[in-house]
Amino acid sequence: MKLRIIAKYSRDEFTDGECIWEEKQDDLGTVERTTKFSGKVLNEFQKDWAQFVERVLAQNPSKEEFLEKLGKKADNLEQIVFGRTLPFWRNPKLTGSIQLLIDPEFSPIPWEILRTQKGFLFQDENYRRGIRIDTIQKENTNKNNSILLVCNPVKSNLIATVNEECSKLFPILETKLNLRILKDAHLTRVSLLEEIGSVRYLHYAGHTEKKGIPIGANDFLYTKEIAGHSFSNLELVFFNSCHSSFDSIEQTGLTTSFLNAGAKEVIGFLFPVETNLAKSIGIKFWELYIKSKNSHRALGKIRKSLYDGSSKEIITAISLVHFSTEEQKRNTKRPITITIVLFVLFFCIVLLREKKEPIRVENFEVSEPKSFPTKKRKEVSVLPKDPLLERISQLKNSEFRKMALQFLKTKHEFLDDNQKKELLEFILSQKSSEEKMYYEFKTRSGF
Repeated sequence: MKLRIIAKYSRDEFTDGECIWEEKQDDLGTVERTTKFSGKVLNEFQKDWAQFVERVLAQNPSKEEFLEKLGKKADNLEQIVFGRTLPFWRNPKLTGSIQLLIDPEFSPIPWEILRTQKGFLFQDENYRRGIRIDTIQKENTNKNNSILLVCNPVKSNLIATVNEECSKLFPILETKLNLRILKDAHLTRVSLLEEIGSVRYLHYAGHTEKKGIPIGANDFLYTKEIAGHSFSNLELVFFNSCHSSFDSIEQTGLTTSFLNAGAKEVIGFLFPVETNLAKSIGIKFWELYIKSKNSHRALGKIRKSLYDGSSKEIITAISLVHFSTEEQKRNTKRPITITIVLFVLFFCIVLLREKKEPIRVENFEVSEPKSFPTKKRKEVSVLPKDPLLERISQLKNSEFRKMALQFLKTKHEFLDDNQKKELLEFILSQKSSEEKMYYEFKTRSGF
């Protein structure tokens, strides 16, 4: 859903504002909701927020303390702008993206700190910040795969980090893009405007001011001058400097000026940023962007790592803003591949389910095979062998073997069949020679 934050005419020196968005209701369908807010009160909030940012960057309080104070600031901002009205992103049933389209007069306000159902807007992956552009630039067809790296520390305390950022960006950018560099004496107003008009990407590392870019000791490139040019050749601009995305009633910010000049995407900071953090963010962004060619994804990874860090890193993530005039390109290859695979599977299933027609045989009689009588074979029953008989058959003494078998078959005067077997089993189980067993057999059997 989209919410427009527009500037309204006011007789006071401060511009009042109004929020407009569409909301679906069961009984009335889609209706337009509006809330009005005081520009004077919002201006006071902005000044208080600027002081809060400076304190966080200077003191770097604990994360718990920072988040507690941030929550109070968020609640205060919501009260100023929405009053008793509940912002639509606080609705638990909301699905989809959240986009705030903000007039330049209210661009410095940290709208990202407003609360959602799960935290803050700046933590929502589907949140986007937009800005109003007054002019539509002509399209510049002269595009090449080149990038301009501007190294302009201006202040002595920025020289080391800016030089380090540029030196680390050099191999990253040079491998994939046609790299051009402007720094020191080569950085002039004429050379800067000339190079900006002929490249596809622009990265600025160094110091800027709210009114524009300092050049050399005495020159200055103002934001109004930038907005008056046609830079539609620029696909992406990253101003890695303090206040590069700051707008106000009096003047347009740097990133907004480049949007007005025709740039497709711009990235910058609303508030001051710690120089080492800025250096790391600039290097990491281009490492990720060169691989993915997706600025939203690259910034998303950077913001996520910052959110997990200290209070100074979180405030930097809130300050880091991204404006885009183009819709995100969807990856169409994957849906096409899935469609093809599903079609092939469907085709195979249809083929497998088709019934095969039986083969028809016409005028063809098949005679039944004649049956022949078969002789029945006599079934021979195999009786299990008697262990005692098996043992007797293994006797080497033929006389002993013959008499033992005869003893079992002959009726005895005192012994029955079982007793005769038991006697023989006992004699044959002894571990002695056949002669001794034979002697014992004759003695005990009386045979």
